Amino acid sequence: MILQDFYIILQSAIGKTVQLSHTLSEKEWNEIFGLAKKQALVGIMFEGVERLPQEQWPPRNMILQWAMVVESIKHRNRQTTDVCLRLTEVLGKDGFETCILKGQANHVYYDGLNSEHSLGQLRICGDVDAWIWPKEKTKHPVKSIIDYCLSKKILLSLCHLHAEVKPVNGVPVEIHFRPSFLNAPMRDRYFQQLFQSAHFEKGNIDGCCELTKLRVDYDLLFQMNHIYRHLLDEGVGMRQVLDFYMLLKTYRKESLVRDELMDGSALKKHVKACGMGRFASALMYVLQKIFDMDGSELLCAPSEHHGSFLLDEMMLAGNFGHYDARMRTLEVKKGKLSYQLQKALRRFKRNLRFLTSYPGEVICEPIARVEHFLWRKYRLYRF
Repeated sequence: MILQDFYIILQSAIGKTVQLSHTLSEKEWNEIFGLAKKQALVGIMFEGVERLPQEQWPPRNMILQWAMVVESIKHRNRQTTDVCLRLTEVLGKDGFETCILKGQANHVYYDGLNSEHSLGQLRICGDVDAWIWPKEKTKHPVKSIIDYCLSKKILLSLCHLHAEVKPVNGVPVEIHFRPSFLNAPMRDRYFQQLFQSAHFEKGNIDGCCELTKLRVDYDLLFQMNHIYRHLLDEGVGMRQVLDFYMLLKTYRKESLVRDELMDGSALKKHVKACGMGRFASALMYVLQKIFDMDGSELLCAPSEHHGSFLLDEMMLAGNFGHYDARMRTLEVKKGKLSYQLQKALRRFKRNLRFLTSYPGEVICEPIARVEHFLWRKYRLYRF
């Protein structure tokens, strides 16, 4: 019953006219708040509460405590948006183009659909993901990016996808060499080629600045992949699906007036070529069931079988899998070989749950992991 109330309040937050079937007790409200925290939706859910009939609101003391948390979320969003702007300016002066991926770029979709409310400011933000590339053509763009980070003495860690650099004003930053990846080699090659010709556009963030982001149709493909990756790698929560809901609603709205956007058939072709067709049908089920999205707005037909499985995983694992008891903290110190082996074994066991649903990605995961390790170990980015 609490889950159903949680979904109703979430629908209220995105502007649907709903109300609870009964008055919740303080204990039930505490459970709702706990779920909101688990799914990184504390700010968004508060908006949903405020849109309910006032007689259905939580006790006053809880409203005040919740409101204080919301103010801290707004403050963090202002900080993070400022970091995106500063990072773009600095990288631009140093010879790099920058595209802000997801995160603050999603505010364009939240606020574009809710002009009366700055809903983007209520979205809990994480780190800044900046996909960058040299303005001047170079033979080894990834090497150029890594050499730049080394020269500035900001590089903290390196993986196949991105470089983690020193935080800016307390905000974690990841510099991406490529937007994302897939484990299956042929599908990954298709994905990388697709995004080599990606289109970009300016987006107004929080009414205070413009940042470069992926064009809305490419963003759909990227963020579907982002959710897919997190589901398989560590876990994914409702915040990322809400992002996708806002993005898909924006695409449907803008595709009516923008001829340059890919149509639904082209998007489905790319989704299928990337091996995400089954996952897309699962995601559409969640959008329809939880956000009451109209069937005509979905990218493809929803799958109840795969969608129910996805929804169960999301509600169990929470935001980025942080609440998944199955991914318990390892007791071996980081850096030791035994730690790496146990971590790999734990991931492999976890991924077996997805074998029947997404066999290609699960089977190829160990291969991709070895490939990424060799890329980093032997500095293959230099060639």
